[in-house]
Amino acid sequence: MAGKSRWICLKLPDRFSIRSGGMEDLAAVYNLNRQAFDSCWSLQSLYSALESGYELIICEADGELAGYLLSMTILDETQIMQIAVAKSFLRQGVAEAISRFLIDSSSGVAVVLLEVRRSNLAAIALYAKLGFQERGCRKNYYAADASGFSEDALLMDLKLH
Repeated sequence: MAGKSRWICLKLPDRFSIRSGGMEDLAAVYNLNRQAFDSCWSLQSLYSALESGYELIICEADGELAGYLLSMTILDETQIMQIAVAKSFLRQGVAEAISRFLIDSSSGVAVVLLEVRRSNLAAIALYAKLGFQERGCRKNYYAADASGFSEDALLMDLKLH
């Protein structure tokens, strides 16, 4: 199986479970990626990411993809590349659960990094709740929308030790 498999299956309350993802999950991940992001990754890009060692965490509810987290670890740093939650599972703790799962299973990692749209107040609040701190800003990081507005990315990190 491509990608790292350091996660074991974790049962959450109710019908949710978290597990390591793999190539067999890419079709569902790609579909959710297209729904969640204005600029989604191609199926080939997701495949290449897993092939090159990115890690995928899957959250399911009764066998249905509720959300995923895609990350990349280099030496002692983990970069969260994407977190997406299906609309029908928003506000049910999925993003928090998969984020905590990543953090709790990150042995040997000194820092977890991420970028988030300045306007994504719900995500910023979640990351702050998890202990992430704002460390900077990338001006006009996200591609311009139809009106020409280009949004900044906040840089956040969580030091683990």
